[in-house]
This record gives sequence, C-alpha cells and structure tokens, in this order.
Amino acid sequence: MNEGFYDEDELKKEIAYYKKQLDQRSGQAIRHDLSITSMRHSLKQKNDAFAVLTTLQKKYTVTTPLDTLLAETIKAITTNLGMNRSVALVPAAEAGKYMVSHHYGFPPEMFSAKQLKEIPITPQYLKAGQFMLVNKKAEPDETARQIQNNLALNFFVGVPVVHDDIAVAFIITSRIVERPPFSPALDKGDVDSLTAITSLISAVLQNKKSVELALQKTAVENENEIIAAQRDKLEKTLNDLKATQAQLVQSEKMASLGELAAGIAHEIQNPLNFVNNFSEVSSELLDEMITELGNDNKDDAIAIAHDVKQNLEKILHHGKQADGIVKGMLQHSRSSSAVKEPTDINKLADEYLRLAYHGLRAKDKSFNAILKTDYDETIGNINIMPQDIGRVILNLITNAFYAVAEKKKQQPDGYEPTVSVSTKKINDKIEIKVKDNGNGIPQKILDKIFQPFFTTKPTGQGTGLGLSLSYDIAKAHGGELRVETKEGEGSEFIILLPV
Repeated sequence: MNEGFYDEDELKKEIAYYKKQLDQRSGQAIRHDLSITSMRHSLKQKNDAFAVLTTLQKKYTVTTPLDTLLAETIKAITTNLGMNRSVALVPAAEAGKYMVSHHYGFPPEMFSAKQLKEIPITPQYLKAGQFMLVNKKAEPDETARQIQNNLALNFFVGVPVVHDDIAVAFIITSRIVERPPFSPALDKGDVDSLTAITSLISAVLQNKKSVELALQKTAVENENEIIAAQRDKLEKTLNDLKATQAQLVQSEKMASLGELAAGIAHEIQNPLNFVNNFSEVSSELLDEMITELGNDNKDDAIAIAHDVKQNLEKILHHGKQADGIVKGMLQHSRSSSAVKEPTDINKLADEYLRLAYHGLRAKDKSFNAILKTDYDETIGNINIMPQDIGRVILNLITNAFYAVAEKKKQQPDGYEPTVSVSTKKINDKIEIKVKDNGNGIPQKILDKIFQPFFTTKPTGQGTGLGLSLSYDIAKAHGGELRVETKEGEGSEFIILLPV
C-alpha cells in the first residue's frame, strides 16, 4: 500500500485489541460485584459481634454473677445479631442434662411448669471450642433433635460456656425464618460470633476466680493486675473493632463500585458500537480506495482517504470516551487524594445518575423510572474532591432508586417511580438535591439515618455506612447533608457545599 495510508490488517488488530481490553475490564468489574454482597455480610457479622462484645464488656465486671451474665448475653445476642430467639441452659440435678435458666424472644407459655423439660446434651458438645450448627429440620443428631423438639427450634447455633473445664451453661440462639434461597439460616460466621461472646463470659468467670485468689494475697497488687489486663483486653478489642470498621468503609466504597458495574458495562457498550460501526465502514472505504487507485482515479481515492481519516478520528474519539469511563471507574475505587480540584458538578451528578440507573436496569429488567434533571449551568467548576463527592451523590441516587423500586413492588399499578437530581447556586453555596417519590422515611428512625451501621435494608444488602460516610464527607468539605421527608410521599436529600 502507498505510504501515508493506514494498513487495514493493522487497524483491525488494534481495534480487536482495544475491544478485548474493554471486555476484560467489564468482566472484572462484574465479577467483583458478585463478591461484594458476601464480603459485606461477613464484615457486618464481625462488626455486630464486636459491638455486642464492647457493650457487654462495659457491663460485665468480676463481681457480676453468672445469672446476670447469661440474662444480659442472650438479650444482646437476640437484639443485635439478627436472631429471633435465644435461651441459656444450665446444668440440671441429673448429670448430662440441662434446664432453661433464661430465655428471650419465646412465647411465655412455652416455659410453664408443665412444659419445662430437662434436655440431655452429649459430652462432645460441652467442651471448649465445640459448637452445634443446625440448619436441618430433621436433624439426625440426638442432642439436636432434643433441642428442636423441646424448644421448637428448627435452625440454631449452640455453644457451651466453659469454666475450669466444666460447661457451666449452654447458650442457644436461633433464626426462625431462613435467609434467601441457597443460603443457610445460620452459618460459621454466626458460630464465630457466639463463640466470641461465650468466651467473654468464660473470661469474666476466670477473672472472677483470679480476683478471689489474688485478694487472699494482696488486694492492691491484684487490682493493678486486673486494671492492666482489662486495659490490654479493651485496647485489643478496640483495635480489632477499628480494623473491622476500616474494612467496612472499604467494603462500602467497593460496594458502590459494584453497584456501578452493570451501568459501566452499558456505557462502555455505546462507544464500542461506534468503534465497530466506523471500523466496518472504514474497511469498505479502503476496498473502494484500492479499486479507484487500480483504475488510476487519484482524485476519488484521495476523497475516500479523507473519509477514512474522518472515520478514524471518530474511532479515536469514542475509544477515548470508553477509556474515560474506565479511568473514572478506577478513580472511584481508589482512596481519595484529599486534594480538591476544579470539577464540573453538573457533569459529575449526571454521570452517576446515568450509571446508577443503567446498573439497576441491568440487574432488574422490569425496573423503569422517570429521571428528571435540573442543572444550574451558571455554577461552572467548583473545588471539591471529586471521588468523595461522587460517592456521596452515588449513594443518595442509589438509595433513591432502592426506595422507588420498593414502593413499586408494593404498588405495581398506577405508580410511576421518579428520581430527580438538581443543582443550584445560592449565594456562596452550591445546592445539590436528590429527590424520590418512594415511601419516605418514618419519623421514628429519622434521627438515626446518619448514624454508622444503621440500615433499614435486609441483612447482606447494606452495611449502614453509606449515609454516615456521606454525612462526614459533606462536613469535611465545609458543607452539610440534610434530609426532608414525608411518609408515603418520598424523600429529598440536600447537599450544601461552599463555592
């Protein structure tokens, strides 16, 4: 081919290479999305357990009797670990049998004098480190059947409280309703949580024994040792809790990226279609140009070459567009640089609205919503940390779509899901609003929505960090995040940022 023209084979190879790169990156984002729910559930379990441990550790002292330890423990387990019923068993008069000492979540009539029975527990479950995890209604294990029959529990976790190699109690906790399909009612994470809590009771009992022995020697020396031991234990617990919270923050950030995965794939497909189309046209034009050159029609060949050049410019433009989408995704996944930079807030809000909507549509083809936008074009660029503010906007938009989708399930006829995003410059502040016509937020929980780990979503669908982090990010920018809501009509979240 004459010098100055593109080689067709090389052009096709380059197009194939970029298409392969785009496909690989889209696949990686989607696979990552699949692991997010599992990771969030596991981290949520650990955080809940640490929260219970921290609460109980503050209540428990070396003078707290076992009876109080058990009562407080089963209440905390049931109310904070997503359980329905919990019971504490203690040794009965007959060896190998245990009787109910405390219960929480059961109907009171279940434990009347007539119905109360002693439950035999085999020795293998009464040793430190042992546990029972039952997810079958027809359990072959004799001890499990006894518990199922006597306590009317189908699915449960049981862990002994061991002190001086003796099981002084056996704590059982249960979920009555199974989790989603293919998920067990209880899992190893629940076992680990309950084991950690029973270990705390054992530690308290052991500390109590140590105190009694030490008091016989030197009261002052013993007190200092206890304070030091408790301080070290508390520091370790707090450090573990901080590490878990850091993981949850990263999980929430990656979860938002996972929410975008399908939307990103949709957005990448558009420029990829242009690349394919212009490539095919360019290939046909090159064939025509070769024919014209063979017929010595130089002018026609030059005109065709100009058309090919224009097509290549369009291919380059759409390739850069796809590259920008991928770079934006990577930027969203990185930690914030803590450096503010001039940012088009209208473009940022519109981009996340589009990506979040297509992401939800890719997961649920039946979902549709009216999208309304009203951007103040006089705002221009403002100095913000785009990754952080982007996460805030994405979180609010994702919550809005969740709210209208839930209302649509309740009112399939006559209801049109609507999500609005607007920006406005008010004096020396920029106002960003995200509004939905969902069910609104009940007044009884309105004061809690910005608290860390508070969520109204089902287990495994939210960490409860989204609004908390968004609130902190707005404050870090010298702004604020507030909400206006009316039950049954919807909610409007308002971000105010200084210019």
